[in-house]
Amino acid sequence: MRFPQLMKTARNEKGVVLVVAVMLLAVLVLVGFTAAIMTSTDSKISANYRRSNEAFFNADAGVETVLAYLRTNTVTYPTVDATPSIINGGTCPAGQCVQLSMTVPSGYAFSGTVNLYGYNVANRRFVFRMTGTGSNNATRTIETYIRKNTSVPENADGAVAMYGGGPQVAFKKGGGGGYAVDGHDYPVPANPNCNGSACSTSPTGLPAIPGLFTVMAPTTTGNVSAHLGGVPTQTMGISREAEYNAFAQMIIDSGGTGAPLYQTTLGTRANPAVTVIPNGSTLNGSGNGAGIIIVEDGGSLQINGNFEYEGLVILRGSGRVFGSGTGNIYGSLVTVSHLSKLIDLTGSINLFYSSAALANLSNIGALNSVQRVAWRDVQ
Repeated sequence: MRFPQLMKTARNEKGVVLVVAVMLLAVLVLVGFTAAIMTSTDSKISANYRRSNEAFFNADAGVETVLAYLRTNTVTYPTVDATPSIINGGTCPAGQCVQLSMTVPSGYAFSGTVNLYGYNVANRRFVFRMTGTGSNNATRTIETYIRKNTSVPENADGAVAMYGGGPQVAFKKGGGGGYAVDGHDYPVPANPNCNGSACSTSPTGLPAIPGLFTVMAPTTTGNVSAHLGGVPTQTMGISREAEYNAFAQMIIDSGGTGAPLYQTTLGTRANPAVTVIPNGSTLNGSGNGAGIIIVEDGGSLQINGNFEYEGLVILRGSGRVFGSGTGNIYGSLVTVSHLSKLIDLTGSINLFYSSAALANLSNIGALNSVQRVAWRDVQ
């Protein structure tokens, strides 16, 4: 009977150690291979993460470069909101976008050309995208939303707004010559260096503001109905004298602390500026200009020849505008700090409200600040 022999063979353990060793070796090889794969994958993930971070930090540096550029340069911002398809497509149509050229510092890698788009132009919000590059051509793109803040008083109350006491306006006596003060919205002339009749424009169909705004009943003479326009032609309301005085004083005070915020010559449409006419001084206004004119108490703006100005004129105290020339002022004229004030329009000086002229004041770089309000990683 062979049963005992079979039992003896079954109890024979020779070769088991070899099998176990082979199995253990296989497990170790598998573990080692898995560990090698994981290490390689982790290294790749780590390398990709570093490259992506490098690209992101370059993009962030590019964003800061754009913000610094906007804060220190005169930029003509978009005037129309861009559509999402325009922004996503990267095109730059006029009106919806302006293109900026950045200087990329050594050691950084980001876009040198940036498209600045209108996002919510009515509230001075804009957007741009900045792409940074890392090793192995890794890229990251940051979309940044900005708001342009300005220290200039906003929202004109009238083509002429007289916030002080005793307001008086002398209009022409005849019916010819059209409006001298009009709150209908006038576009600025096509040519910023226009002359004579080429500086005259016609009002648009946009909503109008009052032609004459005062804080107490004004005294008017001449043919008011023929030479005063707006919706309504005149009205009374709350004084903003303190706001305009604070703004003007801030400008004046800057003359004694570092670089002044104003100059003694007129700005241009491309580079609007603040001009101050101090007490005892007269600026002979002729030709063309744009920006803000502050006529201090005792100062005068004398209009000679043909004069076309776009922006805001502030008359403080006895500061005045006069002359025998033909002058069109597009924007708004404001008077403050007076107990009695006469604006004499019996000559050929026209004061027309213009939203375009006032909007251009936001391009006076020294009076503006750029605030980053939001951002997102889009790539």
